[in-house]
Amino acid sequence: MKHKISALFIIFGLLCNVLPLYSIDDYYNFPNQSYKGSVTYESSRNLCLFSFVAVSPDPTKEYLVKGIPSVLLSELRNLEYTYVEYPKANVVYHSFGETPVMTLQEKIDAESPNVKRKKKEINDEKDLQDLRSGKKQLAPEKDPRYVKVTIKQLWDRKAPAPDESFGLATKLNCDYIVTGSFEVKDNELLTKVFLYDDFEGKTIPFEHKTSVIRAYQEMGPLGESIREKLQGKDTTTVEVFAAGEEGALVYLDGIYLGKTPLSGKKFPVGKRSLFVFKEGFHPYKQDVQLEKGRPFQSDVKLSLKLSNSYITVTSNVESDVYLGIQYLGKTPLNHVAIPSGMNRLRISKEGHIDSFRAVDARDNEEVVVDVEMREGKTDVYYKNKQNVFLDHTYKDFATYSLYGSLLFYASYVYLNYASRQAYSSARSEVTLTSGAAISSFYQNNPNEFFFWYGVQNSIIDDAESKGRGLKRVAGTLPMENRRDRQLVGGPMVIMMGLMLVSAATFYILGLDEETLEFGYLPVSPSAVSYGQNAREGYGYMQFNVRY
Repeated sequence: MKHKISALFIIFGLLCNVLPLYSIDDYYNFPNQSYKGSVTYESSRNLCLFSFVAVSPDPTKEYLVKGIPSVLLSELRNLEYTYVEYPKANVVYHSFGETPVMTLQEKIDAESPNVKRKKKEINDEKDLQDLRSGKKQLAPEKDPRYVKVTIKQLWDRKAPAPDESFGLATKLNCDYIVTGSFEVKDNELLTKVFLYDDFEGKTIPFEHKTSVIRAYQEMGPLGESIREKLQGKDTTTVEVFAAGEEGALVYLDGIYLGKTPLSGKKFPVGKRSLFVFKEGFHPYKQDVQLEKGRPFQSDVKLSLKLSNSYITVTSNVESDVYLGIQYLGKTPLNHVAIPSGMNRLRISKEGHIDSFRAVDARDNEEVVVDVEMREGKTDVYYKNKQNVFLDHTYKDFATYSLYGSLLFYASYVYLNYASRQAYSSARSEVTLTSGAAISSFYQNNPNEFFFWYGVQNSIIDDAESKGRGLKRVAGTLPMENRRDRQLVGGPMVIMMGLMLVSAATFYILGLDEETLEFGYLPVSPSAVSYGQNAREGYGYMQFNVRY
């Protein structure tokens, strides 16, 4: 009978734990939810470059241990991503519910149409198969088959043997490993390289012969062979010209290939974005298709950037004026033609502090700038211009004031704690009991009662006096005032407020046009087109590209 009762209690307990699941299911409306499955793919892989090993150690050839991988690195730097036909799935979200129509992200986007989110082009294996079959085409940055490659230099680690790569790749988080050995015979350098692919679990060997004297100069084909294998896709030759203009910078999918006239460069086939830029011309952007077995040739025509905006610059002393990196002349400048767009103006003179201004030149409009040059050294001034006292700046005093407010807050917390402790310690010394006990004590021992009452009252008064005194020094913040949520002033609270006001004051005093970033930083060339963004792309290339 006892066992039956025990079994009954166990069953009842299980039911009590299971029944709430039905209420949770109803609360979240799981029976009516229905989502399609989706998947996210890997976005990056690591390529680890190790030092090389000499087959026959020779101190005079020790420089090749790190020299060979350094040369290969210069070739592999242009490897922006590797092409993987079947990329690894990071997270798979399985579909559930009846007749799912949208993925969870698609449903969220549909319920909040005004929120801008980056659209996910590939949601499942079917979308990926459409890419493989050619039904769908995407730029490499949106195609999960193009996986970004990050190069890690491990010169100081011992080069692993091919059979050691599997465990080492996992330990060092290397998806690819490049290392090898070299041997010198009769002024001839034989280099053996192996490329280990951790995902495929295979090793690809390479061999290359060069002369010892010109080893670095003649090792380009070896690096190119490794890069082509890592790219994982057929390549074709790229040639770009700029209608006779030399020195224009050429990019494919944001990867710098060189200057015009450009020839002999190889790049993976597929839909690409060609970008050509030269100082003084409008940036050129075009989507191109690189095909296997067909060399790509393009002779782009760059449009001269007209200077249809104007600027006038005056100063108290004759100074040099630069717009971005372009020298305009000496002040005073009057109605000088400049390219339209956002730019950075610098007025400079020896022995004076450089002055900077932001310029937003618009078509058929004139920008007027009047500058008062001050004597001094530019690098010293902008380093120390905020000094308030000795070597302390506004920012320093703002920081010190903030630390001061934290110190007073710590004192506030301690004084409140000490106030509560004063009451707590007195509570243990007071022997007050119930009203009946006090009445009985008074009736039986009236003389002792008055003495006892005086002692107890003295303890209470002392505790209250000490606690209130500490509380008056601390003050009370609204968040801790349970009565009326009002601020009660006290030295600690007042000093906290003064320190915060002081921190804000010093911070604001330290903000001026010369402390903030000078001028504009235009948008990336990926947004450039023949329209509104062309001006910004031009300025971006001026400030971010140097060759």
